[in-house]
Amino acid sequence: MTGLAAAILMAASCGQGTPEAGNAQQADARPVSATWSLDTAGSSIAFASIKAGELIESHTFAGLSGQISPDGEAEIDIPLDKVETKIDLRNERMREMFFETGTYPVATINASVDPEAFADLPVGGRTKAEITGELSLHGVEAPVYADVFVTRIGDARIEVASAEPVVVNVAEFNLDNGLERLREVAGLPSITPASPVTFTFVFEAEDE
Repeated sequence: MTGLAAAILMAASCGQGTPEAGNAQQADARPVSATWSLDTAGSSIAFASIKAGELIESHTFAGLSGQISPDGEAEIDIPLDKVETKIDLRNERMREMFFETGTYPVATINASVDPEAFADLPVGGRTKAEITGELSLHGVEAPVYADVFVTRIGDARIEVASAEPVVVNVAEFNLDNGLERLREVAGLPSITPASPVTFTFVFEAEDE
């Protein structure tokens, strides 16, 4: 849930990417030793809830932040108190009953990356890769896996997007009790205890 940002840029570091041709244009790329910051406005993460086995609703988080240091240490923060479900009462219930943001306000992804792995990606070039990261959520740290597309969208900009949804099981992060509380207060017969997550993250190299 996740989302899933800095760990996702790690996709390009694992040596498993497959460069794709297409409309790639040669351009002088920003040195990979730069610090890369997450573009909050250009980045998004969404997760879906499935109610009564058939009603699917999509939710998002605002205010994502993160950075990849010149030595490849990456961190992305997801402010759980900024969950957006399009219904104010449901936002409040998600914060208080499910995420318990008073105690666990932020979910974090940490990863070590190799910036050299995407140094030669031209503007317009895209690579597909499989990545592994670590998600810290609700007091639990666990590995997460994702297939992603890494695209160089500018001289100093990289986009990392999910190639397919990442499924997060709530029980793995001790969120099953909160899910049951949500089900009871909403009067639902069931809420599926697994959530598909999709994301698009844009990183921009800072000026030296």
